[in-house]
Amino acid sequence: MKFSEFKNNSELLTYFGLKVEKSKFIDYESISPIAIPKHLAEDLEFVLSNRGDTDMEFYACEALIFPILKEAWKRNPKAKLFSHPRIIYEDLILVPDYVVTPKDKTGIDTFQKPLLITVEAKHDDYDLGWIDAYKQLIVARFLNENQDIPIYAIVSIGKGWEFGKLDGKIIYKHPLGIGLDNPNKLLGVLDFIFADCVKTAEKFNMY
Repeated sequence: MKFSEFKNNSELLTYFGLKVEKSKFIDYESISPIAIPKHLAEDLEFVLSNRGDTDMEFYACEALIFPILKEAWKRNPKAKLFSHPRIIYEDLILVPDYVVTPKDKTGIDTFQKPLLITVEAKHDDYDLGWIDAYKQLIVARFLNENQDIPIYAIVSIGKGWEFGKLDGKIIYKHPLGIGLDNPNKLLGVLDFIFADCVKTAEKFNMY
Protein backbone atom coordinates (compact mmCIF):
# COMPACT_ATOMS: atom_id res chain seq x y z
CA MET A 1 0.00 0.00 0.00
CA LYS A 2 1.38 3.40 -0.97
CA PHE A 3 1.52 6.34 1.43
CA SER A 4 -0.80 8.38 -0.77
CA GLU A 5 -3.52 5.75 -0.35
CA PHE A 6 -3.88 6.25 3.42
CA LYS A 7 -6.95 8.31 4.24
CA ASN A 8 -5.93 9.37 7.75
CA ASN A 9 -3.37 8.92 10.53
CA SER A 10 -5.30 6.11 12.17
CA GLU A 11 -5.23 4.06 8.98
CA LEU A 12 -1.53 4.80 8.50
CA LEU A 13 -0.52 3.79 12.03
CA THR A 14 -2.72 0.68 12.00
CA TYR A 15 -1.18 -0.52 8.73
CA PHE A 16 2.32 -0.28 10.17
CA GLY A 17 1.32 -1.81 13.50
CA LEU A 18 2.00 1.35 15.50
CA LYS A 19 0.04 3.15 18.17
CA VAL A 20 0.31 6.52 19.89
CA GLU A 21 0.59 6.50 23.67
CA LYS A 22 0.48 9.59 25.86
CA SER A 23 3.46 9.26 28.20
CA LYS A 24 5.82 11.46 30.18
CA PHE A 25 8.70 9.61 28.53
CA ILE A 26 10.90 12.62 29.26
CA ASP A 27 10.98 13.54 32.94
CA TYR A 28 11.04 17.32 32.67
CA GLU A 29 11.53 17.74 36.41
CA SER A 30 14.74 15.71 36.46
CA ILE A 31 16.34 17.79 33.69
CA SER A 32 18.30 20.83 34.79
CA PRO A 33 17.48 24.08 32.98
CA ILE A 34 20.26 25.52 30.84
CA ALA A 35 20.60 29.28 30.72
CA ILE A 36 19.86 30.71 27.30
CA PRO A 37 22.73 33.01 26.22
CA LYS A 38 21.92 36.67 26.79
CA HIS A 39 22.15 37.56 23.09
CA LEU A 40 19.70 34.77 22.21
CA ALA A 41 17.27 35.78 24.95
CA GLU A 42 17.32 39.34 23.62
CA ASP A 43 16.82 38.11 20.04
CA LEU A 44 13.86 35.92 21.01
CA GLU A 45 12.23 38.77 22.90
CA PHE A 46 12.69 41.09 19.92
CA VAL A 47 11.34 38.53 17.44
CA LEU A 48 8.29 37.70 19.55
CA SER A 49 7.55 41.39 20.15
CA ASN A 50 7.75 42.26 16.45
CA ARG A 51 6.19 39.20 14.84
CA GLY A 52 3.66 40.12 12.17
CA ASP A 53 0.13 38.74 12.12
CA THR A 54 0.72 37.10 8.75
CA ASP A 55 4.12 35.57 9.55
CA MET A 56 3.85 31.79 9.23
CA GLU A 57 6.01 28.64 9.39
CA PHE A 58 9.13 30.03 7.75
CA TYR A 59 9.27 32.88 10.23
CA ALA A 60 8.89 30.48 13.16
CA CYS A 61 11.54 28.16 11.68
CA GLU A 62 14.16 30.79 11.06
CA ALA A 63 13.57 33.23 13.89
CA LEU A 64 12.38 31.06 16.78
CA ILE A 65 13.06 27.37 16.23
CA PHE A 66 16.47 27.18 14.56
CA PRO A 67 18.28 29.50 17.02
CA ILE A 68 17.28 27.30 19.98
CA LEU A 69 17.98 24.04 18.15
CA LYS A 70 21.39 25.45 17.25
CA GLU A 71 22.20 26.02 20.93
CA ALA A 72 21.41 22.36 21.73
CA TRP A 73 23.43 21.27 18.69
CA LYS A 74 26.46 23.34 19.77
CA ARG A 75 26.44 21.46 23.07
CA ASN A 76 26.36 18.11 21.22
CA PRO A 77 28.68 18.48 18.22
CA LYS A 78 28.68 14.75 17.43
CA ALA A 79 25.19 15.30 16.06
CA LYS A 80 24.48 16.97 12.72
CA LEU A 81 21.52 19.29 12.16
CA PHE A 82 20.10 19.61 8.63
CA SER A 83 17.58 22.20 7.46
CA HIS A 84 14.72 21.25 5.11
CA PRO A 85 16.25 18.10 3.58
CA ARG A 86 14.25 16.53 0.74
CA ILE A 87 13.45 12.91 1.59
CA ILE A 88 11.97 10.61 -1.07
CA TYR A 89 10.51 7.24 -0.11
CA GLU A 90 8.30 5.28 -2.52
CA ASP A 91 5.61 7.73 -3.70
CA LEU A 92 6.13 10.14 -0.82
CA ILE A 93 8.24 13.30 -0.81
CA LEU A 94 8.86 14.72 2.65
CA VAL A 95 10.60 17.94 3.59
CA PRO A 96 10.96 18.04 7.39
CA ASP A 97 11.89 21.47 8.67
CA TYR A 98 14.90 20.00 10.49
CA VAL A 99 16.47 16.57 10.85
CA VAL A 100 19.25 15.40 13.15
CA THR A 101 21.59 12.57 12.21
CA PRO A 102 24.97 11.40 13.54
CA LYS A 103 27.95 13.26 12.15
CA ASP A 104 29.40 11.42 9.16
CA LYS A 105 32.42 9.24 9.99
CA THR A 106 34.27 10.62 6.97
CA GLY A 107 33.80 14.23 8.02
CA ILE A 108 31.76 14.98 4.90
CA ASP A 109 28.65 16.86 6.01
CA THR A 110 26.11 15.33 3.64
CA PHE A 111 22.61 14.30 4.62
CA GLN A 112 22.68 10.65 5.62
CA LYS A 113 20.89 8.06 7.67
CA PRO A 114 20.19 7.14 10.35
CA LEU A 115 17.69 9.84 11.24
CA LEU A 116 17.50 10.45 14.97
CA ILE A 117 15.25 13.51 15.28
CA THR A 118 12.68 15.06 12.96
CA VAL A 119 11.40 18.58 13.65
CA GLU A 120 8.21 19.96 12.12
CA ALA A 121 7.00 23.56 12.39
CA LYS A 122 3.37 24.52 11.95
CA HIS A 123 1.61 27.86 12.26
CA ASP A 124 -0.39 27.61 15.50
CA ASP A 125 -1.60 24.07 14.74
CA TYR A 126 0.01 21.17 16.58
CA ASP A 127 -2.40 18.63 15.08
CA LEU A 128 -1.27 19.38 11.52
CA GLY A 129 2.32 19.18 12.68
CA TRP A 130 1.83 15.72 14.18
CA ILE A 131 0.17 14.45 11.01
CA ASP A 132 3.44 15.20 9.18
CA ALA A 133 5.60 14.03 12.10
CA TYR A 134 4.04 10.56 12.16
CA LYS A 135 4.79 10.10 8.46
CA GLN A 136 8.34 11.33 8.98
CA LEU A 137 8.91 8.89 11.85
CA ILE A 138 7.70 5.93 9.78
CA VAL A 139 9.78 6.90 6.75
CA ALA A 140 12.82 7.55 8.95
CA ARG A 141 12.51 4.04 10.38
CA PHE A 142 12.44 2.50 6.90
CA LEU A 143 15.41 4.60 5.79
CA ASN A 144 17.36 3.64 8.92
CA GLU A 145 16.80 -0.06 8.08
CA ASN A 146 16.86 -0.86 11.79
CA GLN A 147 13.68 -0.86 13.86
CA ASP A 148 15.66 -0.86 17.10
CA ILE A 149 16.89 2.72 16.57
CA PRO A 150 14.59 5.11 18.48
CA ILE A 151 13.64 8.32 16.69
CA TYR A 152 12.48 11.55 18.30
CA ALA A 153 9.87 13.88 16.83
CA ILE A 154 9.43 17.53 17.75
CA VAL A 155 6.50 19.68 16.67
CA SER A 156 6.74 23.40 17.30
CA ILE A 157 4.56 26.40 16.60
CA GLY A 158 7.49 28.66 17.49
CA LYS A 159 6.26 29.79 20.90
CA GLY A 160 5.45 26.24 22.03
CA TRP A 161 7.13 22.85 21.57
CA GLU A 162 5.79 19.28 21.84
CA PHE A 163 7.82 16.07 21.95
CA GLY A 164 7.38 12.49 20.79
CA LYS A 165 9.49 9.36 20.30
CA LEU A 166 9.11 6.26 18.16
CA ASP A 167 10.44 3.31 20.10
CA GLY A 168 9.48 -0.22 19.13
CA LYS A 169 5.83 -0.29 18.09
CA ILE A 170 4.83 2.78 20.09
CA ILE A 171 5.01 6.48 19.36
CA TYR A 172 5.25 8.03 22.80
CA LYS A 173 3.80 11.54 22.87
CA HIS A 174 4.44 13.75 25.87
CA PRO A 175 1.14 15.22 27.13
CA LEU A 176 2.83 18.47 28.17
CA GLY A 177 4.59 20.90 25.91
CA ILE A 178 7.18 23.54 26.79
CA GLY A 179 6.91 27.17 25.76
CA LEU A 180 9.28 30.04 25.15
CA ASP A 181 8.04 31.52 28.40
CA ASN A 182 10.43 28.97 29.97
CA PRO A 183 13.38 29.05 27.54
CA ASN A 184 15.94 27.65 30.00
CA LYS A 185 13.83 24.55 30.60
CA LEU A 186 13.25 24.21 26.86
CA LEU A 187 16.98 24.31 26.13
CA GLY A 188 17.59 21.78 28.93
CA VAL A 189 15.11 19.34 27.36
CA LEU A 190 16.51 19.84 23.86
CA ASP A 191 20.04 19.27 25.17
CA PHE A 192 18.82 16.05 26.82
CA ILE A 193 17.31 14.85 23.52
CA PHE A 194 20.41 15.70 21.47
CA ALA A 195 22.65 14.00 24.06
CA ASP A 196 20.42 10.92 24.03
CA CYS A 197 20.75 10.77 20.23
CA VAL A 198 24.53 10.87 20.56
CA LYS A 199 24.31 7.95 23.02
CA THR A 200 22.14 6.06 20.52
CA ALA A 201 24.65 6.68 17.75
CA GLU A 202 27.45 5.38 19.96
CA LYS A 203 25.41 2.34 20.99
CA PHE A 204 24.73 1.39 17.38
CA ASN A 205 28.31 2.13 16.22
CA MET A 206 27.34 5.01 13.96
CA TYR A 207 30.58 6.95 14.49
